[in-house]
Order: sequence, then structure tokens, then C-alpha cells
Amino acid sequence: MAGVTKVNGIGHTADTQYSIAQLKSMEVDCLVDISGKGGLGSTIEAVVQALQPLMYKAPGSAGKIMMIVDGHASDAASLQAKLRALGTVDSIVLTSATVTETDLDDFSAA
Repeated sequence: MAGVTKVNGIGHTADTQYSIAQLKSMEVDCLVDISGKGGLGSTIEAVVQALQPLMYKAPGSAGKIMMIVDGHASDAASLQAKLRALGTVDSIVLTSATVTETDLDDFSAA
């Protein structure tokens, strides 16, 4: 029987984040407490509608939202531009807010 040697592929390394479906994880930082801004027409809803994540979580009062986005159609710079273009929503000024692509292990709600 002939042997076969695999010569291509992505390989797998422990403790490394991979995306098989062109997904990216993003950290949105609104820079102020948004924990009370989750209602209809409020800040979190406006951010989610503008950035259209596939999945998101706004875990607490640090002003951060963790998102999984379509990495083929989105990058941190374009999402940040959309976020800042929202201006002020429900008394939260987003003109200096940031979006950073991050590894899921590096996301901090603090």
C-alpha cells in the first residue's frame, strides 16, 4: 500500500483562535457605562443595528460589547467609522468610541 503525505492545510496549534467561516471577533468600546442603555431605541440597540453582528454580548458597565461579525464583509476600521457616525445616542456620545479586532481569549469586560 502506498503512503500519502499531507503537504498543505492550515494545521492546528494549541491556544490559537481559528475561523473556518471567515468570522472575526470584535470589541466595541463605547468608553462609558452603557449597562442601562439596552432598551428599545437606546445605545446598545443602535450600535447593534449599525454594526450588524452575527452574535453579540454587552456584559456589564464597562461600556464594551463583544461581537462576532462576518469577517469577509467587515473589518475594525469600517465598523469603527459606522459606530462613530452614530454621534450621540440616548445621551451616549459615540464619536470617540473604538472597535478592535480581538482574540476571544483577550476580550475583557472590565
